[in-house]
Amino acid sequence: MSNDNKTLVTIFGHPYRIGSDCADAEYIQEAAAYLDTKMREAAAATGQRAPLEVAIQAAMGIADEVLSSRQRREALLDAADQRIDTFARRLESRADLSADTGADGSAPVGPPGD
Repeated sequence: MSNDNKTLVTIFGHPYRIGSDCADAEYIQEAAAYLDTKMREAAAATGQRAPLEVAIQAAMGIADEVLSSRQRREALLDAADQRIDTFARRLESRADLSADTGADGSAPVGPPGD
């Protein structure tokens, strides 16, 4: 990756050149600003000034956010699956009921002698 593909950002008062083959400069700036905010929050909350200690605290906070989001997403997907299953069972039940009765609601007429 050449320096042309790198974006200059400032995180916790330190400049960094960050590049990515997948992300554009605006995305990198947004991610760096988010990390900078998290590091400043961690520094304020813990009273730490050492960048490595602050970075670890920020990383733990971000990891907690990611894991919590995954758990919420899984819970939402599980709930959606249950609703879809319930709906599908209702549709199948109505289809079975329609098959047991004629289209006009009468009992099906079979061949003579049934």
